[in-house]
Amino acid sequence: MLSLLLDHQLQESVSFADAFFPIQYYVDDLNQWPDGQVPLHWHFGYEVFSATGQDVWLQIGDEQRLLRAGESVVVGGGQLHSYRLSAPGRPCLCPNIVFSEEVLAPLTGTVFQKYLRPLLSGPAISHVILSPLVPWQAEASRALFEVYGLLCGQPSILPPCPACPAVRPESSPCPELVVQQRLLQLFTLLYLRREELGRTPARRSGHRTQIRMQQMVRFIRCHYAEPLTLEQVAAAAGISRSEAGRCFQKYYRQSPMHYLLQCRLNAAQKLLQDDAVPVQEVAARCGFSDSSYFIKVFQKHLNLTPAAYRRRQAEKRKP
Repeated sequence: MLSLLLDHQLQESVSFADAFFPIQYYVDDLNQWPDGQVPLHWHFGYEVFSATGQDVWLQIGDEQRLLRAGESVVVGGGQLHSYRLSAPGRPCLCPNIVFSEEVLAPLTGTVFQKYLRPLLSGPAISHVILSPLVPWQAEASRALFEVYGLLCGQPSILPPCPACPAVRPESSPCPELVVQQRLLQLFTLLYLRREELGRTPARRSGHRTQIRMQQMVRFIRCHYAEPLTLEQVAAAAGISRSEAGRCFQKYYRQSPMHYLLQCRLNAAQKLLQDDAVPVQEVAARCGFSDSSYFIKVFQKHLNLTPAAYRRRQAEKRKP
């Protein structure tokens, strides 16, 4: 299972191979994430994510929408976001890039301040959806997948572009220059069509709820191995039990205690990678006081007993 390196404020730690050209290419296999979902997170700079293989549930802040197969989303800096499988078990390799605004233009220069900043660098717009069914957006998608092709370098890790299946990994004597050109082409199209964009304003009213969520999530992640009550989780944010429930329903579509259970199960999956740790000890270290209950809950959520899960992981590690 995959995981994100998040701090107590849900900020992802993003590292770039080249600090002087800060852009990173990924292919997310959503089936490899716990429950088929990349957890809520945020970071500075832009993220562009493309749904390939199947529809993907997109969450920006507390809003959810279905990102259709073939669509891409451009997410502005500082926005809480998440992706989730719509059909677990089906192949779902989704290319995406995370990059600093400096890849496009100097932050203090005219190009960024006049043309780029109004698009996705302020509170007015949280994200933009690109559909291959709209001609100019299909053009933007082709530019995006050419960036993917330049950055990935291998056919096996570049899912096909729905708007242009012929786009393949490519090489260039000046890849950074071409990547910058294609990204500027994409953002030029966004700027020229800014009045037509299917865009969603970032809501200021959610800021207080986001802070509360960060406080409760941090508390749960630090103390999941201990006996926790809903009162303790709510107290971490200085709110009532009912308000804690509303916050989690708003952002996670689940209760605080179900989120706690997921944290414990995720931790258990990691510990089960070590064959030397008995199942009873795994249960105790993950906050389950009763190993029989742990086995029952684990099997219910992962369709495997802890022992069977351990055997499967051992098989995967064999050369």
